[in-house]
Amino acid sequence: MKEDVYTRLGERLNKNPTRMPLVPEVLGFLQSIFNEEEAQVGADFPLGSHPVEALAEAMEREPEELRAMLESMADKGLVFSKDKDSGVREYSLPPFMPGLIELQLMRGREDAVEVRQAKLIKKMLDGVEEAVKGLFMMPEKARRVIKPALRTLTVEQELPLESGVQPYERVAEVIKAESSFAAAVCHCRQQAKLTGDPCKVKDAPSHTCLYFGSAADYVVDRGFASRATREECMEILEASEKAGLVHNVSNFDGDNIVLCNCCGCCCDFMIKMKKYRGVRMVYPSNFAARIDGDLCIGCGECLDRCQVAAISLDGDAAVIAGEYCIGCGNCATVCPQEAISMVRCAEKAPPPRPDFIVGLGV
Repeated sequence: MKEDVYTRLGERLNKNPTRMPLVPEVLGFLQSIFNEEEAQVGADFPLGSHPVEALAEAMEREPEELRAMLESMADKGLVFSKDKDSGVREYSLPPFMPGLIELQLMRGREDAVEVRQAKLIKKMLDGVEEAVKGLFMMPEKARRVIKPALRTLTVEQELPLESGVQPYERVAEVIKAESSFAAAVCHCRQQAKLTGDPCKVKDAPSHTCLYFGSAADYVVDRGFASRATREECMEILEASEKAGLVHNVSNFDGDNIVLCNCCGCCCDFMIKMKKYRGVRMVYPSNFAARIDGDLCIGCGECLDRCQVAAISLDGDAAVIAGEYCIGCGNCATVCPQEAISMVRCAEKAPPPRPDFIVGLGV
Protein backbone atom coordinates (compact mmCIF):
# COMPACT_ATOMS: atom_id res chain seq x y z
CA MET A 1 0.00 0.00 0.00
CA LYS A 2 2.75 2.43 0.99
CA GLU A 3 4.80 1.76 -2.13
CA ASP A 4 1.69 2.01 -4.29
CA VAL A 5 0.64 5.44 -2.99
CA TYR A 6 4.12 6.87 -3.49
CA THR A 7 4.29 5.44 -6.98
CA ARG A 8 0.93 7.03 -7.74
CA LEU A 9 2.20 10.30 -6.26
CA GLY A 10 5.26 10.12 -8.51
CA GLU A 11 3.07 9.42 -11.53
CA ARG A 12 0.92 12.46 -10.70
CA LEU A 13 4.02 14.65 -10.28
CA ASN A 14 5.22 13.44 -13.67
CA LYS A 15 2.17 15.02 -15.28
CA ASN A 16 3.88 18.32 -14.50
CA PRO A 17 6.45 19.72 -16.96
CA THR A 18 9.55 18.46 -15.12
CA ARG A 19 9.54 14.67 -14.89
CA MET A 20 11.62 12.12 -12.98
CA PRO A 21 12.13 8.38 -13.50
CA LEU A 22 10.44 6.69 -10.56
CA VAL A 23 13.53 4.82 -9.43
CA PRO A 24 13.76 3.69 -5.77
CA GLU A 25 15.78 6.80 -4.84
CA VAL A 26 13.03 9.11 -6.13
CA LEU A 27 10.34 7.17 -4.28
CA GLY A 28 12.54 7.26 -1.16
CA PHE A 29 12.77 11.04 -1.43
CA LEU A 30 8.98 11.31 -1.70
CA GLN A 31 8.57 9.07 1.35
CA SER A 32 10.91 11.34 3.30
CA ILE A 33 8.80 14.48 2.75
CA PHE A 34 5.22 13.15 2.38
CA ASN A 35 3.58 10.99 5.03
CA GLU A 36 1.11 8.43 3.69
CA GLU A 37 -1.96 10.61 4.03
CA GLU A 38 -0.20 13.57 2.41
CA ALA A 39 0.98 11.29 -0.38
CA GLN A 40 -2.63 10.19 -0.92
CA VAL A 41 -3.73 13.82 -1.25
CA GLY A 42 -0.88 14.51 -3.67
CA ALA A 43 -1.64 11.42 -5.75
CA ASP A 44 -5.31 12.44 -6.03
CA PHE A 45 -4.56 16.11 -6.79
CA PRO A 46 -6.15 17.25 -10.07
CA LEU A 47 -4.06 19.26 -12.50
CA GLY A 48 -4.29 23.00 -12.09
CA SER A 49 -5.05 25.35 -9.21
CA HIS A 50 -8.24 24.86 -7.17
CA PRO A 51 -10.06 26.18 -4.09
CA VAL A 52 -10.42 23.75 -1.21
CA GLU A 53 -14.14 23.17 -1.86
CA ALA A 54 -13.47 21.91 -5.37
CA LEU A 55 -10.62 19.73 -4.16
CA ALA A 56 -12.74 18.29 -1.37
CA GLU A 57 -15.43 17.32 -3.86
CA ALA A 58 -12.91 15.78 -6.26
CA MET A 59 -11.16 13.84 -3.47
CA GLU A 60 -14.36 13.03 -1.54
CA ARG A 61 -13.05 14.61 1.65
CA GLU A 62 -14.44 16.98 4.26
CA PRO A 63 -13.54 20.54 3.24
CA GLU A 64 -12.31 21.82 6.62
CA GLU A 65 -10.26 18.72 7.32
CA LEU A 66 -8.71 18.96 3.87
CA ARG A 67 -8.07 22.69 4.32
CA ALA A 68 -6.09 22.05 7.51
CA MET A 69 -4.04 19.36 5.76
CA LEU A 70 -3.34 21.55 2.73
CA GLU A 71 -2.20 24.43 4.94
CA SER A 72 0.16 22.08 6.78
CA MET A 73 1.46 20.73 3.48
CA ALA A 74 1.94 24.26 2.15
CA ASP A 75 4.07 25.10 5.19
CA LYS A 76 6.27 22.11 4.34
CA GLY A 77 6.57 22.97 0.66
CA LEU A 78 4.42 20.06 -0.51
CA VAL A 79 1.62 22.12 -2.08
CA PHE A 80 1.62 25.63 -3.49
CA SER A 81 -0.98 28.15 -2.30
CA LYS A 82 -2.04 31.36 -4.00
CA ASP A 83 -4.58 33.97 -2.90
CA LYS A 84 -6.66 35.20 -5.82
CA ASP A 85 -7.74 38.83 -6.14
CA SER A 86 -11.19 37.67 -5.06
CA GLY A 87 -9.74 36.57 -1.72
CA VAL A 88 -10.16 32.86 -2.48
CA ARG A 89 -7.11 30.72 -1.75
CA GLU A 90 -6.24 28.08 -4.33
CA TYR A 91 -3.87 25.15 -4.05
CA SER A 92 -1.83 23.25 -6.60
CA LEU A 93 0.80 20.50 -6.61
CA PRO A 94 4.33 21.71 -7.39
CA PRO A 95 6.52 19.86 -9.88
CA PHE A 96 9.67 18.05 -8.82
CA MET A 97 11.62 21.16 -9.90
CA PRO A 98 11.50 24.06 -9.59
CA GLY A 99 9.39 23.14 -6.59
CA LEU A 100 9.51 20.18 -4.24
CA ILE A 101 13.27 19.60 -4.36
CA GLU A 102 14.35 23.22 -3.94
CA LEU A 103 11.87 23.94 -1.15
CA GLN A 104 13.41 21.32 1.12
CA LEU A 105 16.69 23.24 1.52
CA MET A 106 15.79 26.85 0.72
CA ARG A 107 15.49 27.94 4.34
CA GLY A 108 19.24 27.55 4.73
CA ARG A 109 19.17 25.62 7.98
CA GLU A 110 22.02 23.34 8.97
CA ASP A 111 20.39 21.08 11.55
CA ALA A 112 20.35 17.29 11.50
CA VAL A 113 17.02 17.17 9.64
CA GLU A 114 18.29 19.36 6.81
CA VAL A 115 21.59 17.46 6.59
CA ARG A 116 19.62 14.23 6.27
CA GLN A 117 17.42 15.79 3.59
CA ALA A 118 20.45 17.04 1.66
CA LYS A 119 21.92 13.55 1.64
CA LEU A 120 18.62 12.06 0.46
CA ILE A 121 18.38 14.59 -2.38
CA LYS A 122 21.94 13.86 -3.46
CA LYS A 123 21.19 10.13 -3.36
CA MET A 124 18.08 10.74 -5.45
CA LEU A 125 19.92 12.81 -8.07
CA ASP A 126 22.64 10.16 -8.27
CA GLY A 127 19.97 7.48 -8.75
CA VAL A 128 18.27 9.50 -11.48
CA GLU A 129 21.60 10.02 -13.24
CA GLU A 130 22.30 6.29 -13.20
CA ALA A 131 18.84 5.58 -14.59
CA VAL A 132 19.18 7.98 -17.52
CA LYS A 133 22.92 7.66 -18.15
CA GLY A 134 22.25 5.84 -21.42
CA LEU A 135 20.31 8.86 -22.68
CA PHE A 136 23.02 11.27 -21.51
CA MET A 137 25.56 9.27 -23.52
CA MET A 138 23.61 10.14 -26.68
CA PRO A 139 23.65 13.97 -26.69
CA GLU A 140 21.66 14.42 -29.90
CA LYS A 141 18.84 12.22 -28.64
CA ALA A 142 19.04 13.83 -25.19
CA ARG A 143 18.53 17.26 -26.76
CA ARG A 144 15.32 16.04 -28.36
CA VAL A 145 14.02 14.45 -25.18
CA ILE A 146 15.09 16.91 -22.45
CA LYS A 147 13.10 20.15 -22.36
CA PRO A 148 14.99 22.49 -20.02
CA ALA A 149 12.94 24.59 -17.63
CA LEU A 150 15.57 27.37 -17.61
CA ARG A 151 17.42 29.50 -20.16
CA THR A 152 20.62 31.50 -19.76
CA LEU A 153 20.75 35.29 -19.80
CA THR A 154 23.94 37.05 -20.88
CA VAL A 155 25.67 39.43 -18.47
CA GLU A 156 24.02 42.62 -19.64
CA GLN A 157 27.14 44.77 -19.81
CA GLU A 158 28.58 42.32 -22.35
CA LEU A 159 25.63 42.37 -24.73
CA PRO A 160 26.53 43.78 -28.16
CA LEU A 161 25.62 47.40 -28.77
CA GLU A 162 22.79 46.78 -31.16
CA SER A 163 19.22 48.04 -31.18
CA GLY A 164 17.84 44.55 -31.72
CA VAL A 165 18.53 43.22 -28.21
CA GLN A 166 15.11 42.22 -26.89
CA PRO A 167 13.77 42.82 -23.34
CA TYR A 168 13.66 39.06 -22.67
CA GLU A 169 17.41 38.97 -23.43
CA ARG A 170 18.24 41.60 -20.80
CA VAL A 171 18.35 40.58 -17.15
CA ALA A 172 17.50 44.10 -15.97
CA GLU A 173 14.36 44.09 -18.12
CA VAL A 174 13.30 40.73 -16.65
CA ILE A 175 13.56 42.21 -13.15
CA LYS A 176 11.88 45.45 -14.22
CA ALA A 177 8.84 43.55 -15.49
CA GLU A 178 8.16 41.98 -12.08
CA SER A 179 6.53 43.53 -9.01
CA SER A 180 6.96 40.98 -6.21
CA PHE A 181 10.38 39.60 -5.25
CA ALA A 182 11.98 37.13 -2.86
CA ALA A 183 15.57 35.99 -2.34
CA ALA A 184 16.37 32.48 -1.14
CA VAL A 185 19.42 30.43 -0.29
CA CYS A 186 20.62 28.49 -3.33
CA HIS A 187 19.37 24.93 -2.89
CA CYS A 188 22.25 23.49 -4.93
CA ARG A 189 25.01 25.18 -2.95
CA GLN A 190 23.23 24.38 0.31
CA GLN A 191 23.03 20.71 -0.62
CA ALA A 192 26.69 20.66 -1.63
CA LYS A 193 27.68 22.30 1.65
CA LEU A 194 25.64 19.91 3.80
CA THR A 195 26.99 16.86 1.97
CA GLY A 196 30.62 17.83 2.46
CA ASP A 197 31.48 19.33 -0.94
CA PRO A 198 30.99 23.12 -0.58
CA CYS A 199 30.93 25.57 -3.48
CA LYS A 200 34.32 26.36 -5.02
CA VAL A 201 33.32 29.80 -6.33
CA LYS A 202 34.99 32.53 -4.30
CA ASP A 203 32.66 35.16 -2.80
CA ALA A 204 29.48 33.61 -4.20
CA PRO A 205 26.49 35.31 -2.52
CA SER A 206 24.31 33.02 -0.41
CA HIS A 207 20.82 34.23 -1.40
CA THR A 208 21.10 33.90 -5.16
CA CYS A 209 17.76 32.32 -6.08
CA LEU A 210 15.28 35.08 -6.93
CA TYR A 211 11.56 34.35 -7.05
CA PHE A 212 8.86 36.52 -8.58
CA GLY A 213 5.12 37.07 -8.44
CA SER A 214 2.92 34.57 -6.66
CA ALA A 215 5.91 32.26 -6.21
CA ALA A 216 7.71 35.04 -4.31
CA ASP A 217 4.65 35.67 -2.16
CA TYR A 218 4.36 31.97 -1.32
CA VAL A 219 8.02 31.41 -0.35
CA VAL A 220 8.00 34.53 1.81
CA ASP A 221 4.66 33.83 3.49
CA ARG A 222 5.69 30.26 4.29
CA GLY A 223 9.16 31.19 5.57
CA PHE A 224 11.26 29.68 2.76
CA ALA A 225 12.79 32.99 1.62
CA SER A 226 13.15 36.66 2.46
CA ARG A 227 11.24 39.51 0.88
CA ALA A 228 13.43 41.57 -1.47
CA THR A 229 13.07 44.81 -3.37
CA ARG A 230 13.79 45.29 -7.05
CA GLU A 231 16.93 47.19 -6.10
CA GLU A 232 18.11 44.38 -3.84
CA CYS A 233 17.59 41.90 -6.66
CA MET A 234 19.79 44.00 -8.90
CA GLU A 235 22.46 44.09 -6.19
CA ILE A 236 22.33 40.29 -5.93
CA LEU A 237 22.69 40.00 -9.70
CA GLU A 238 25.68 42.34 -9.64
CA ALA A 239 27.35 40.34 -6.86
CA SER A 240 26.60 37.11 -8.72
CA GLU A 241 28.19 38.47 -11.90
CA LYS A 242 31.24 39.60 -9.96
CA ALA A 243 31.62 36.05 -8.61
CA GLY A 244 31.13 34.56 -12.09
CA LEU A 245 27.75 32.90 -11.58
CA VAL A 246 25.41 32.23 -14.51
CA HIS A 247 21.98 33.85 -14.76
CA ASN A 248 19.35 31.20 -15.56
CA VAL A 249 15.71 32.26 -15.75
CA SER A 250 12.39 30.50 -16.35
CA ASN A 251 12.18 29.49 -20.00
CA PHE A 252 9.10 31.46 -20.97
CA ASP A 253 8.33 35.09 -21.62
CA GLY A 254 6.40 37.06 -19.01
CA ASP A 255 5.58 36.48 -15.34
CA ASN A 256 8.73 34.52 -14.59
CA ILE A 257 8.92 32.20 -11.61
CA VAL A 258 12.60 32.10 -10.77
CA LEU A 259 16.01 33.47 -11.71
CA CYS A 260 18.86 31.31 -10.47
CA ASN A 261 22.53 32.29 -10.34
CA CYS A 262 24.35 29.04 -10.96
CA CYS A 263 27.84 27.61 -10.59
CA GLY A 264 29.45 24.67 -12.33
CA CYS A 265 30.45 22.91 -9.12
CA CYS A 266 27.06 22.71 -7.37
CA CYS A 267 24.28 23.16 -9.95
CA ASP A 268 23.13 19.71 -11.04
CA PHE A 269 22.32 21.04 -14.52
CA MET A 270 25.79 22.53 -15.02
CA ILE A 271 27.50 19.46 -13.59
CA LYS A 272 25.66 17.22 -16.07
CA MET A 273 26.53 19.53 -18.97
CA LYS A 274 30.22 19.27 -18.11
CA LYS A 275 30.12 15.52 -17.53
CA TYR A 276 28.04 14.59 -20.58
CA ARG A 277 29.31 16.86 -23.31
CA GLY A 278 26.64 18.08 -25.67
CA VAL A 279 23.72 17.42 -23.31
CA ARG A 280 21.64 20.57 -22.83
CA MET A 281 20.14 21.00 -19.36
CA VAL A 282 19.53 24.74 -19.80
CA TYR A 283 18.82 26.56 -23.03
CA PRO A 284 21.70 28.82 -24.12
CA SER A 285 21.23 32.53 -24.60
CA ASN A 286 21.00 34.02 -28.06
CA PHE A 287 24.61 35.14 -27.82
CA ALA A 288 27.92 33.32 -27.95
CA ALA A 289 31.45 34.21 -26.90
CA ARG A 290 34.00 34.89 -29.61
CA ILE A 291 37.76 35.31 -29.13
CA ASP A 292 39.90 37.72 -31.13
CA GLY A 293 43.07 35.68 -31.64
CA ASP A 294 45.10 38.81 -32.30
CA LEU A 295 44.26 40.22 -28.88
CA CYS A 296 44.25 37.03 -26.75
CA ILE A 297 47.45 36.48 -24.74
CA GLY A 298 46.47 33.08 -23.31
CA CYS A 299 46.35 34.30 -19.70
CA GLY A 300 43.72 31.70 -18.77
CA GLU A 301 41.45 34.05 -16.80
CA CYS A 302 38.46 32.98 -18.89
CA LEU A 303 39.06 29.26 -18.26
CA ASP A 304 38.41 29.54 -14.54
CA ARG A 305 35.42 31.78 -15.21
CA CYS A 306 33.55 29.37 -17.49
CA GLN A 307 31.02 27.38 -15.44
CA VAL A 308 30.47 24.79 -18.18
CA ALA A 309 34.15 24.20 -19.14
CA ALA A 310 33.67 25.38 -22.71
CA ILE A 311 37.07 27.12 -22.92
CA SER A 312 40.54 25.61 -23.23
CA LEU A 313 44.04 26.80 -24.06
CA ASP A 314 45.63 25.92 -27.37
CA GLY A 315 49.20 27.04 -27.09
CA ASP A 316 49.15 30.73 -26.24
CA ALA A 317 45.51 31.36 -27.05
CA ALA A 318 42.13 30.52 -25.57
CA VAL A 319 39.69 28.49 -27.64
CA ILE A 320 35.93 28.30 -27.13
CA ALA A 321 34.01 25.12 -27.93
CA GLY A 322 30.95 26.73 -29.46
CA GLU A 323 28.77 23.64 -29.05
CA TYR A 324 29.21 23.83 -25.26
CA CYS A 325 29.08 27.61 -24.75
CA ILE A 326 25.80 28.77 -23.19
CA GLY A 327 26.39 32.46 -23.87
CA CYS A 328 26.50 33.70 -20.27
CA GLY A 329 29.21 36.29 -20.97
CA ASN A 330 31.15 35.74 -17.77
CA CYS A 331 34.36 35.04 -19.66
CA ALA A 332 34.19 38.43 -21.35
CA THR A 333 33.89 40.25 -18.02
CA VAL A 334 37.37 39.16 -16.86
CA CYS A 335 39.39 39.28 -20.08
CA PRO A 336 42.18 41.82 -19.44
CA GLN A 337 42.76 42.30 -23.17
CA GLU A 338 39.08 42.68 -24.06
CA ALA A 339 39.69 39.86 -26.53
CA ILE A 340 36.32 38.21 -25.87
CA SER A 341 33.07 39.63 -27.16
CA MET A 342 29.50 38.39 -27.25
CA VAL A 343 27.94 38.06 -30.69
CA ARG A 344 24.40 37.17 -31.64
CA CYS A 345 24.08 33.55 -32.74
CA ALA A 346 20.30 33.07 -32.58
CA GLU A 347 17.00 34.97 -32.60
CA LYS A 348 15.05 32.50 -30.51
CA ALA A 349 12.34 34.02 -28.33
CA PRO A 350 11.16 32.14 -25.24
CA PRO A 351 7.66 30.71 -25.57
CA PRO A 352 4.74 32.48 -23.85
CA ARG A 353 4.12 31.37 -20.30
CA PRO A 354 1.75 28.37 -20.40
CA ASP A 355 -1.67 29.00 -18.87
CA PHE A 356 -1.44 25.90 -16.71
CA ILE A 357 1.62 27.12 -14.79
CA VAL A 358 0.61 28.77 -11.50
CA GLY A 359 3.59 30.06 -9.54
CA LEU A 360 5.36 26.98 -8.27
CA GLY A 361 2.28 24.84 -8.86
CA VAL A 362 0.73 23.21 -11.91
